[in-house]
Amino acid sequence: MEDSQEWSLSALPAYPQDTKYQDLTTNDKVNKRIDLTPEAYYVDGKNFHPFARRPGWNDDPKAKKINVGINQYRIKTANLPIIFQYDISVSPSVDANIVYRKCWENKTLEQHMARFANKEGKKGPWLHDGGKILWSTNDIGNQAVKKQIDLRENEGSSRGKPQLFLVTITKTRVLNLEALDAYLKGKMGWDNMVLESINFLDHVFRSGPTKHFGFEANKRVLVHPKASEVMALNACTEAIKGIYSAIRLNSSVLSGGLGLGVNVDVANNSYWTGQNLAQLARHLVINMCPKVGPHKPEDFWTYVRPEKDHNGKWGPSAGFKVLRRLANIRFKVTHRGKREDNHIYKVKRIMWDADKYGQQGANAKTVTFERKTVDDNTGKETVKTWSVYDFYNEHYKRRINYWQLPLIETTKAGSFPMEVCEVQRFCPYPFKLDGDQTSKMLKFAVQPPRERKVQIERMVAQLKWGEDRFLRHFGITMDTNMPKVEARVISNPGISFGNKITNPGVSGRWDLRGCKFIEPNPTPLQSWAFCITQGCCDEATVSSFYREWKKIYQGHGGRIKNDPIIFKAKGDVYTEVVENAWKTVGHQFKMNPQIIFFILKDKTAWYYERLKRSSDCRYAMPTQMLNAANVRKAQGQYCSNVCLKVNAKLGGCTAIATKAPSGQPLKPFSVSPHFDNQPTMIIGADVSHGPAGQLSPSVAAMTVSMDKAATKYSAAAQTNGWRVEILQPYNMIQMLQPMITRWKQANTVFPKRVFYIRDGVSEGQYAHVMDHEFTAMKKAFAEVYGEANPLPKFTVIIATKRHHIRFFPDGNAADKNGNALPGTIVEREVTHPFQYDFYLCSHVAIKGTARPVHYTVLHDEIKMPPAKLQEMIYHQCYQYVRSTTPVSLHPAVYYAHLVSNRARPHEMALFTDRVPEDVKHGILRAALGNYAKRLMQKEGKSQPGTNDERNKVCPKLVTLGSHAKGNARETFEAGMWFV
Repeated sequence: MEDSQEWSLSALPAYPQDTKYQDLTTNDKVNKRIDLTPEAYYVDGKNFHPFARRPGWNDDPKAKKINVGINQYRIKTANLPIIFQYDISVSPSVDANIVYRKCWENKTLEQHMARFANKEGKKGPWLHDGGKILWSTNDIGNQAVKKQIDLRENEGSSRGKPQLFLVTITKTRVLNLEALDAYLKGKMGWDNMVLESINFLDHVFRSGPTKHFGFEANKRVLVHPKASEVMALNACTEAIKGIYSAIRLNSSVLSGGLGLGVNVDVANNSYWTGQNLAQLARHLVINMCPKVGPHKPEDFWTYVRPEKDHNGKWGPSAGFKVLRRLANIRFKVTHRGKREDNHIYKVKRIMWDADKYGQQGANAKTVTFERKTVDDNTGKETVKTWSVYDFYNEHYKRRINYWQLPLIETTKAGSFPMEVCEVQRFCPYPFKLDGDQTSKMLKFAVQPPRERKVQIERMVAQLKWGEDRFLRHFGITMDTNMPKVEARVISNPGISFGNKITNPGVSGRWDLRGCKFIEPNPTPLQSWAFCITQGCCDEATVSSFYREWKKIYQGHGGRIKNDPIIFKAKGDVYTEVVENAWKTVGHQFKMNPQIIFFILKDKTAWYYERLKRSSDCRYAMPTQMLNAANVRKAQGQYCSNVCLKVNAKLGGCTAIATKAPSGQPLKPFSVSPHFDNQPTMIIGADVSHGPAGQLSPSVAAMTVSMDKAATKYSAAAQTNGWRVEILQPYNMIQMLQPMITRWKQANTVFPKRVFYIRDGVSEGQYAHVMDHEFTAMKKAFAEVYGEANPLPKFTVIIATKRHHIRFFPDGNAADKNGNALPGTIVEREVTHPFQYDFYLCSHVAIKGTARPVHYTVLHDEIKMPPAKLQEMIYHQCYQYVRSTTPVSLHPAVYYAHLVSNRARPHEMALFTDRVPEDVKHGILRAALGNYAKRLMQKEGKSQPGTNDERNKVCPKLVTLGSHAKGNARETFEAGMWFV
């Protein structure tokens, strides 16, 4: 079987841990909401790769100058008084920030601290970071302030044991904003004084909305119980438009500003709906378990009680597994009256414990506890065993109606019946939305630019910067007008086909009609087929589709020697379908199949991915999946889109972007006009992660351009540990070296220049990219090149869309929807004050507001001028082979993203989240546990104790082409099988 591949036991190089904030002297006091600059994340003693400085600006006279609105508002003034920073400590010592927050909110401590003022006798507010730091203009002197408090006071209760803490407040330093100003002007490097200033400013801007204006904060997003727009996604979840608000360092310092701004944007997020927890649990199970239909609330427990597995042991039912999603939800209880209304609990787990409680599970009647009581008359102490049901009935006069439901276990306060728990609003829903939820969320979230701009301006008004007493006290004023920023529109390329050059202008679109591929499939189609799966249509329909597709493909220059065979698949099991198709085509044409078109009855991902997996991993055979509904229609545009994919999979090339929008077309195999006649390689990389709560490993993918124009790409993928973003050095070398060798064979020389474009990493991981990925990349090249060949020059670029910067152009600078024109580039005001970055909008947004890509050059040996680099990236966005529009991201990383997801079916079947739960769940954990145990015993360890050890257990992807014949595997790996 194809899943029987032996897992590698070789010790992989250690993948980097997240070193975010490890350079700080007090790493337990960091506000992790802040968008810090990349050098803030370097750790003392590590290799230091200084990031590239901005070499200049785009000075291309052909790039039209325009002005665009940007949703990052300038801080006008920051005339800060003398501000003291204080540390808070508590005894007995605890690590949880919530304890520090409760201590600071204690009325006794609040009254005690209210007596302090500054040296002029003026009292100012105290600013708390929610943890161990305070700021204020108030001066407590050089002696620490100590005060004992009882946290029961916070809830107006004296019941239970005293919760006594000794709070100590100590002055540590005077805040120094001059260090921040010097950093922004490039006069000093990053240090803790700069961090402390940014940390303080972030809390100043957050404190007013949360303390005085009724907002609740969830990381960088502010939501309001009344002002925020809400839409129900289903009975369990809702979408809320919050306000994204984050302080940013920027290059406004170069044009008269302070170098500080506040990025304000619409933040559309999903949350659990506030309601009774028992009701929420019932709705959740109904939504997620197809077998659970409408039923009465009193019957709900029958769907979540334990069930016997195939071994006769009690185990969790499908409904109970769904309830695990409720972990970490915040709730209040309703059975104690008003005295403790405000205490918020968090779900640790849904109790089950079938081994102890059997078929009934852990419910209000089966779970018991002992409680001591003292007789008031005799003083005699007795111990009585209570069930939760009886205790609530006796002590709270609360009858538990749905006592059969499992109990809720909290992190600290014991257990509660579901029906006494009220879920609080604004609890984030961390799971992937289903199809219906996604559809509703898109309708809710998508806004044209003009509407989004109006909403952002409305949100700025809701933040009330002018009325914020924290900002006023600390001397901070804001410019509430959306800034206008100088931008440029890079001239669009021409699209050079085999017979003509098409000029898309600023429309961002072109038509394939009358266009011949600049390079059709090099080997004519002669061994291929259409295979009809699951009887989804008849052969006559497929023949009619083929005739239309053949006419269009040959019209684009496609080469066909033999007509395909058309047949219905034998069997329903995907492995049999692929095997029989492969054998049928091979016997008919006496050669390996070049490609097989599989016709599917619907868009079921499971069946699609199983066919792909078997074709890729067993036979290294290119495939093209067609939806039966589209085959019946046989529309010209659909056929043409299929031609784009098929031609690329067969080794052809659609078109090349050229600087000239008109004139004579380029010849096949031409050098890109952006490469200065230098052998140039483009490398893209991305890492995808499994859904939250799944055991699917991370998958790293790399793509490498294979031709002189960077239109054809080869690709490789491999598992990369669990939720590990940085490519392991082992993976980098193993994936990259064969593609370097392949590039040399295709181009006869080694590349002299290499652009490495990396997707998906945050600023906190830039140092890792340089320390680990770039170091491994140079090692891979050195081993292939040998001593006789000098290494190429490298330029390392990060491309990310995970930001909240948006362009709002005016008039002629906008398209018909109000979005920025393709080619719009911003490199001032919102960029870094001296590092090398820019924002590029290269695509046309069909709906909503276009999101530009933020490109950051970390390392630059090639030294291409900014205008040429930006033009190269933009123009190559027109070379994406599956599209007749430019894409939003450079194709190298766009393909890497495709590969990392296309490789998911290549996972070991037990570890992929693509396999239905009822197929794998029972053996998944056992397989992982047994393998891990075997590995640890081999290494002389009792259990995997570190992330690095767990990473070694990560199973590899199934090898491509295990049953391939001849050069099928090599041809497949070298081609664009992933498009």
